[in-house]
Amino acid sequence: YTGNGVYGFKDAAKLYFGKEASELNLSEAATLVGLLPSPETINPFRNKDLAIEYRDRILNRMAELGMISDKDADRARRTVLILNEAAKTKLQGSVAPYYYGYVFDELEEILGKNFAREGNLIVETNLDIAMQKASDEALRDAVARDGGTYGFSQGAIVTINTSDGSILAMTGGVDYKSSQFNRAAQALRQSGSTFKLFSYAAAVDQGISPSTAFSCSALSGIVGCHNGGSGAIDMYRGFALSENVVAVRIAERAGLENVVKMARTLGITAKLDLSSNMVLGGNEVKILEMAGAYATVVNEGKYIKPHAIQRILDSADCKNPKDRQTCRVIFDASTFIKPRQVIDAGIASTMVDMMRGVVQYGTGKSAAIPQGTVVGKTGTTDEGRDLWFIGAVPRRNLLAAVWLGNDEGVTRGSSAVAAGVWSDYMRQAVR
Repeated sequence: YTGNGVYGFKDAAKLYFGKEASELNLSEAATLVGLLPSPETINPFRNKDLAIEYRDRILNRMAELGMISDKDADRARRTVLILNEAAKTKLQGSVAPYYYGYVFDELEEILGKNFAREGNLIVETNLDIAMQKASDEALRDAVARDGGTYGFSQGAIVTINTSDGSILAMTGGVDYKSSQFNRAAQALRQSGSTFKLFSYAAAVDQGISPSTAFSCSALSGIVGCHNGGSGAIDMYRGFALSENVVAVRIAERAGLENVVKMARTLGITAKLDLSSNMVLGGNEVKILEMAGAYATVVNEGKYIKPHAIQRILDSADCKNPKDRQTCRVIFDASTFIKPRQVIDAGIASTMVDMMRGVVQYGTGKSAAIPQGTVVGKTGTTDEGRDLWFIGAVPRRNLLAAVWLGNDEGVTRGSSAVAAGVWSDYMRQAVR
């Protein structure tokens, strides 16, 4: 793999330098070899200085091995690297750079790095271009409109079809040109109250009735319910109003080890500690994994690994070279990625009912849209470092996770801001 969706030196030569591989000079050839360790990072279109640094390493090594003379190496180092500016400009306007970056990671996961880098592959993805544009626009508008007021400069949105696990859109940041770090797939962030899903689901799984009332009185280090009372509320209301003290009591009743087990069952791989800190979302998790967990609940308890790639074809093995449908299929998600019933459908239905209350009368009221009933959960971490809303429109099989924050530092907002961004996005996405 040579970066920007290109495999092999033949196509890389055309992309980066606008010429055939046989026409490359020593400097250009060494540049292509130099980017192999990390094609998306050591990329001449995005970081020319770093690409030159790695080019020089290759030239030095070639001289050390006697493959070229010291004079040739020195001449190549002094050669001005002229890039294909037309291709660079076109790529910078790519409709889904974060999405395609994730596709390449997924490709290597499926095929292995060596096979993925051989080229001759046709990769069919689940990208919905209209949704991707709406997702990007919703995040950009939110930062421009509310970022200054609420103190956030970054965010991420990932959208999943809950019925088949396909990733329809992925926005990993505000501006790909300034930061290629994909926050949707790579960032580890505290999940706040969105993590309460696992405590409540574990409790229901342990046979605790959702109508069971739990005390609102304060616990050590945890304030009582927001209404200031010391009475008791049931699980539906506790979830909708996101009462921390109720969540901790529920988790303790269910057993913290069962909360961890539920999180693992629903696809969370991050390190978790057996404490109230975990219950209240103090552990760091990946946004994509949280989206996958909620998608499983909405999908009646059936887990389907979120995936961007639908099929991989071998372009060198086609009965009709002009018709890709005749090419040999190397991978088909519908065959290799099967749904697994990981929690009881009844438990999933109960959790969806709780998520409905969040939007109807709880902390996520700003997520409501006219196109259908919304279910979801808000999340805010200590000092407002992370603002979340994970929501779905079940009848449309659509789920999106929204995270707002900063790569470093805190915000001044609440999860209602994230719920509002989710609503803005979904109003466009489900037209």
